[in-house]
Amino acid sequence: MRKSTFKPVLQHAMMIMLFLSIFFVQGLEAQSQIGGAVVDEAGIPVPFTNILLLQASDSSLVKGEVTDSAGAFLITDIAPAAYLLEASMIGYAKYNSGVFELKAEPGGKKMGRISLSQNATELAGVEVVAKKPFFEQKIDRLVVNVAGSITAAGATALEVLERSPGIIVDRQNSSISLSGKDGVVVMINGKINRMPMAAVVQMLQGMPSGNIEKIELITTPPANFEAEGNAGYINIVLKQSGDQGLNGSYTVSGGAGKGDVSSAALNFNFRHRDINLYGGYSFSRQAQQQVFNMDRLVGLNGQTIRTETETVRDPVQRNHNLRLGLDWNLSPKTVVGVLVSGYDNRWSMEAMNHSVLSLNGMPDSLIAIRNDEVNHWQHLGGNLNIQHTIGEGESVSLDFDYLRYENENPTNYLIDYSDGSGNFLFSDQTFSGKTTPIRVGVGKLDYTKQFSGNIHLEAGLKGTINRLDNDVSVADIRNGIRMYDPDLTARYHLDESIAAAYTSLDLKLDKKSDLKLGLRYEYTNSNLGSNEQADIVDRQYGNFFPSVFLSRNFNDNNSANLSYSRRITRPTFKDMAPFVIFLDPYTFFSGNAALQPAVSNNLKVDYRYKSALFSLQYAVEDSAIAGFQSRVIEGTNRQLLGAENMKNRKTANFTVAFPLHIGKWWNMQNNLIGTWQEVNTYFDGEPVQVRAQNLQVVWINSFTLPHDFSAELVGFYRTRGLSGAQVSLPMGAVNIGIQKKLGDNGGTLRFGIDDLFNSLGFGFETNFPEYNMVSKGTADFSQRTFKLTYSRNFGNNKLKGSRKRATGAEEERKRVD
Repeated sequence: MRKSTFKPVLQHAMMIMLFLSIFFVQGLEAQSQIGGAVVDEAGIPVPFTNILLLQASDSSLVKGEVTDSAGAFLITDIAPAAYLLEASMIGYAKYNSGVFELKAEPGGKKMGRISLSQNATELAGVEVVAKKPFFEQKIDRLVVNVAGSITAAGATALEVLERSPGIIVDRQNSSISLSGKDGVVVMINGKINRMPMAAVVQMLQGMPSGNIEKIELITTPPANFEAEGNAGYINIVLKQSGDQGLNGSYTVSGGAGKGDVSSAALNFNFRHRDINLYGGYSFSRQAQQQVFNMDRLVGLNGQTIRTETETVRDPVQRNHNLRLGLDWNLSPKTVVGVLVSGYDNRWSMEAMNHSVLSLNGMPDSLIAIRNDEVNHWQHLGGNLNIQHTIGEGESVSLDFDYLRYENENPTNYLIDYSDGSGNFLFSDQTFSGKTTPIRVGVGKLDYTKQFSGNIHLEAGLKGTINRLDNDVSVADIRNGIRMYDPDLTARYHLDESIAAAYTSLDLKLDKKSDLKLGLRYEYTNSNLGSNEQADIVDRQYGNFFPSVFLSRNFNDNNSANLSYSRRITRPTFKDMAPFVIFLDPYTFFSGNAALQPAVSNNLKVDYRYKSALFSLQYAVEDSAIAGFQSRVIEGTNRQLLGAENMKNRKTANFTVAFPLHIGKWWNMQNNLIGTWQEVNTYFDGEPVQVRAQNLQVVWINSFTLPHDFSAELVGFYRTRGLSGAQVSLPMGAVNIGIQKKLGDNGGTLRFGIDDLFNSLGFGFETNFPEYNMVSKGTADFSQRTFKLTYSRNFGNNKLKGSRKRATGAEEERKRVD
């Protein structure tokens, strides 16, 4: 039995946190400050209330603040003087404190609980509408505002990501990269999706955009995020709704191309006094024909073997997603929340594959493969959250999570062999299967404290336990009986535990400069074995992950940021577990138990001039993990695809984002991302270096038309780039859409065309003839599609939003893989 790793890890981590906290807090003088909490007549916290501090002499504004989710506020760095305090919130009568004197003393002024009474006079018929741009470039992340986009209506989350700057979705290999780097962590409402990346891609492909508020692309996460993920985080924020009553929205969409697409989504929020119930459900179905082509050359025994394969697939993807949450305000300072989420995602396919094997340019044999496959994922997860406000500017949050996944992946193959002239020779029937149950348990504690106007402390502890079984099998079928291959059939077990601690300090250096310092420590204990062989992988390692963020606002038009972070990408469970999946008799997918973690160092500089942003980022990733890299088994015509460690990968990219206002009716957003990449790896034990440059352009046009009509024109294009040691080929698409608002409460009707010119396709090539690796492939996953979408809000639209919170398993949901 392995000894526990949590106790020594947490002891070290807590000592580090204590040292850093004392070091930075010591010597800072207490500043004058004003704090309090805002509640309603029933004593329920009123979050997002506007707090204004005014000079008593002339009522001029000194500082403003907004209450947090617990209704608390703290205004810091205030000079002693006479002031007025004003609190206002839509639906409530305005509060005025009267004149009070702020003295220079520790702790400052405590306003206590400020009670707001509901305003009997409602705003009648007044509506203020501000349309967010599709892309919002913030200093630490890019925000994709899905809810307001016309062309995003009826699309899926995966399709929206494909159109986003810096994102590369490789559907063929079921991978997502950000800013030219693999190792992306996907979150839903700040909660990490701990499941295989292939299952994440499948889930996103079935997630309707009608249930999505926005998508955040975070390239330099702070210390309170897990160190997992060299490329950063993609956070998908689902729609939330009101307070004190019922409201929500629903969306239905249908479309057709070379196949049909349909989706529906519903989200709601109901709050009564101290109880808040919220949730959402979405359904989607996609059935569009897909076409793949692959061509490769192999030199063997002085001869050249060429294998050309065309695959026509008819897949059907059906997804159900459900989430249900309850928040209970035990007191003005304490909130208890329960969140249950789950899905049932089923992907099924029938395909026909035709392969031609040529010997020195002459057809030698023909292979026809009929196969059917099912990839069925089910998930149920629960979260318990307790959030308590200790005092003004001080709070603690505790999370417990349990996640359960089940995956069934059976595939049947019927293979007909013919000679080069098409004369039938014989048939084979093969079965491969994979059953994967996964269990994840997470405990997380976070603490925040505002010490003064100059320093804010965050600290936390976290423990994660992962358990996975992977039952894989391969069998020949003879007379209806499966004859299992003992070399390719086994049951694997993975046990992994991760203990972590972090501390983060926000320091205000002066009125225009801020510094954020973070340090995270993680210790990992990972063991992979099978019923036949124990300890295939048995490793323990600990790492420190520092982060530094420095920002300065020079004036209203100019600001700059400098950031550094160190991050890690651990091998996914599936990539480490030995398995074999057949594409054809000469092409296989396989796991790699020898994979090592990859660690990256990331440096980023941002500069903002008015509404334009310029960004430069550089990263060095040691032992970078590249998925689905190809190699030829020596002395054969067999190609093996799987994840491999490269020696290192160096990535530099720049981003230029700027809007153009061409007229009152035409707004344009332009995003350009240039990437340079160098990959150092090994082929047949020899060092190989590959370099490439890449440019991605995203162009968004929004048009405001008469009679409540509006329109969008969206285009993107990406030049050649690298995917591991392979080269990804250019790709691009144009989408258009028009929208009509149907009165004040009639909803919105949208019509759109995706991939207008039917140009969206994926391609790759490998050209290393000296290492017997020459191949090229294309994959067309979708066709030109015409979509019609209707959406409508219901209930009280003047209500406050439900509590937005993360859970303790934010980082775990992705690593199920």
